[in-house]
Amino acid sequence: MPDSATLAVLRDLASLTVISLFIGILLYSILRIVRPQAEWASSGKVISSVYSTPDLYLAVVLGSLFLFSLIGNDSESEPSPALGFSELLFNVIFLLLVCAGLLTYLAIVKKLSPAELFGLRSLPFLGTVGRALAYILPLYLFVAVLAALVSQWALNDIWPANGPQESVQAFQETDSIGIKLLMIIAAVIVAPIVEETVFRGFIYAVIKRYTDGYFAAITSSLIFAIVHLHVGSVVPLFCLALGLCLAYERTGSLLVPMWMHAFFNGTSMTLLVFGTDLPD
Repeated sequence: MPDSATLAVLRDLASLTVISLFIGILLYSILRIVRPQAEWASSGKVISSVYSTPDLYLAVVLGSLFLFSLIGNDSESEPSPALGFSELLFNVIFLLLVCAGLLTYLAIVKKLSPAELFGLRSLPFLGTVGRALAYILPLYLFVAVLAALVSQWALNDIWPANGPQESVQAFQETDSIGIKLLMIIAAVIVAPIVEETVFRGFIYAVIKRYTDGYFAAITSSLIFAIVHLHVGSVVPLFCLALGLCLAYERTGSLLVPMWMHAFFNGTSMTLLVFGTDLPD
């Protein structure tokens, strides 16, 4: 786990995000009463009208689970040792089960087709890959430059733990081929599927249903950035998540941000494999 100072900052930021989410939903509810003719959540191609109040509760629970299960540990506890292969495998399986549970809920309880809901058939395969590449190339460059500026300029000499992300450091330090391979699979395959389904596919769309696309993009992107447990990466990952939301809205296909996420993580892992330092 990160150091106590990092956990304290992330815990405060997570609390502010959750509070802002509740206040935002309340204010937008009032706006809908005052201006019922306004189409608050109709812009863009992401479907949000099918969601209802139980889905909002589930989205809040999922967001809070990701936030506080990761940063809710005692800040005074000793740092935990690096995860072994079995622990990493357990985490990967757990994330896949969360994703499978969400898809099962949508299909059985909500009686919705995830393929239709997430626009998985709205573009041909080459179309999703091509758009993902077109979007991720400038976005990756922007995020990389921003990460370097945050690390070397904004946080340099003022943050006590201004180092690489814990996962990056673990990948660099381990000598186990099995652990490295599992981390690559988790980053390039599992994370894009699970995180895009949960954060963009569900949490973003549900918040959009009760607010609008702008507020939903900001809050869901903040949650996404915080759960990566690295203060120096909050701003860059927040901007990355905003770009993923924008790509989803412009195309209507969740496969586009999934491919973008996979390309982003794949490029980062390739740089790590060949010993190139990533911007913190």
